Amino acid sequence: MDATSSKARVRNIIDSETTAYFSDSELGEFLKMAVDEFIQQYYMAFETTQDSRDKLQDLVTSVDQAFIDGTAVVIGTMDGDTSGLEYGRLLSAYVKSNPNVNVKVIQISDISAYLNDPFNKADSSNPVIYFKEGNIYSIGFTSSTTVVVTYLQYTTDITKLNATTHEEVCQIAARKVLATLGDPRYQMVQAEITERRV
Repeated sequence: MDATSSKARVRNIIDSETTAYFSDSELGEFLKMAVDEFIQQYYMAFETTQDSRDKLQDLVTSVDQAFIDGTAVVIGTMDGDTSGLEYGRLLSAYVKSNPNVNVKVIQISDISAYLNDPFNKADSSNPVIYFKEGNIYSIGFTSSTTVVVTYLQYTTDITKLNATTHEEVCQIAARKVLATLGDPRYQMVQAEITERRV
């Protein structure tokens, strides 16, 4: 489904003689909000359900990234030239060469405690990465080491999603339109969604 047909589908869902008309650009904004909600909703369950992984599969990418202690990796440079997609959320990281060890991801607030813990010292067999000011920093790589970084890309473009998810995104966009209008059908749609989740 391309952008034009997705807008037509949203119009079809909300069509009623009492529904206000929305321009294509306005519907495009509702679709962007719907894609954002869709990604956020399924990311929250990404690690726990196969359904979430299937729905976001087209947005998952892995890149080889060189890390060395003291050198920041700018998150924006991991995206390459993929238009309409940008770094979203880190899923996993591991050292590409032998030994293939997982790279631990820690929060910036835990960095000082981690550095002072004698039992969890970062080294080449126990490397760590953390985020700070839009960059990724590493501990435990004394020489340049290639790490496979797998992350979820972010987009607001419906065409970047798996085709099997387009109807659901159009339904979300239609729900947002109905909520904006204060349409009584919004409550009915919300009740159906709640019923499906039970």
